[in-house]
Amino acid sequence: MKQSIFLVLTMLLFPSFLCQAQNNNENPFSLDFSYTLTGLLNQGWGIGLNYETFFFDCLTVKGNLGHMTFLTGIKDVYSATVSVSLFTNYYPLSNSLDKLYFGIGSGCDFMNYFGKGELPPTTKDTLIHITPQLGWKFHVLPFLMIDVSTGYKFMVFNTQNYTGAKDYFSPGLRFDIGLKILLKKLKEVIANDQAN
Repeated sequence: MKQSIFLVLTMLLFPSFLCQAQNNNENPFSLDFSYTLTGLLNQGWGIGLNYETFFFDCLTVKGNLGHMTFLTGIKDVYSATVSVSLFTNYYPLSNSLDKLYFGIGSGCDFMNYFGKGELPPTTKDTLIHITPQLGWKFHVLPFLMIDVSTGYKFMVFNTQNYTGAKDYFSPGLRFDIGLKILLKKLKEVIANDQAN
């Protein structure tokens, strides 16, 4: 448990020093609906919030905070999760947060099981992973971006319930499609519409 607390604190404090070099032309905050999709596929819901900003040319730091509540494989047993992750991404083809990127990062998934069914022996889980990834981001609208990526999720720490939890957190090779709403751009579009 001490290791997971140390990792989370490191992930939360590290970006605060790097984010001083934020590019004002970028949209660092975005809603991430990949948690929503995973939640819906498991009879639940979820939402995520990303913060990504440059700290060198073509190199960014991205923090993510997400939540899901979903039905597990055990009848009438649900899981509420909080996910925290930190990635460093390299954009070789762009000076903005789009197009091709290579990244590596780590994260923690904190799980809590509850419900009327037969609960697992341990009602709380902490899963820690490291994930290298390759992706492509592109704008569909000025405030809407699609993020297609692939990566390999290595689990480095887990607890007794990992065998049940792996169905929801997909260790190994993974393919993701993320829908991101850029909050700053959305606010600008709404303001322009109201002005007209």
